[in-house]
Amino acid sequence: MEQLETKLSIRRAQFDEASIVLSLWQMSARWLNSKGIYQWRPEYFNLDKVIKFMNNGSDVYLAELNNEFVGTYILTWSDPFIWKELDNLESGYIHKFAVNRDYQGFRIGSFLLKSAEEQIKLKRKTLIRLDCMADNIRLNQYYKDNGFNFIRRINGEGWSANLYEKK
Repeated sequence: MEQLETKLSIRRAQFDEASIVLSLWQMSARWLNSKGIYQWRPEYFNLDKVIKFMNNGSDVYLAELNNEFVGTYILTWSDPFIWKELDNLESGYIHKFAVNRDYQGFRIGSFLLKSAEEQIKLKRKTLIRLDCMADNIRLNQYYKDNGFNFIRRINGEGWSANLYEKK
């Protein structure tokens, strides 16, 4: 696995790579939908959404392995919509975490989470936060397995999410 880590390159995405980020989101959405999980839908994503993140102060990252893009994530520095009164300036928030399914089993996701945590700490944030759909049992367990602690469940109109954080 150390060999994979040395070949995996994770860096900030450039504006001309927005379509690659979009493709990874849509690929993940199609895979989720094929499993009967509809937290993401391919048609929900578009190039304007990617560019909006790139322009609003968020940090968009891409992971590359052997000249192929294998994952992406976004870091935001506030999330009052999901975290409500718990939103604070001491936290970094991981969003739109996606891994190319062709690389399942390579632990790309764990490397991406580790990279996100390092980037958040470099910004001198003390808490690393993320959320996921409450009914996605496998993803909830994945975040727990990666050291995130369950904070609480929130309910929106037609959806529920679980909040996780790590120090």
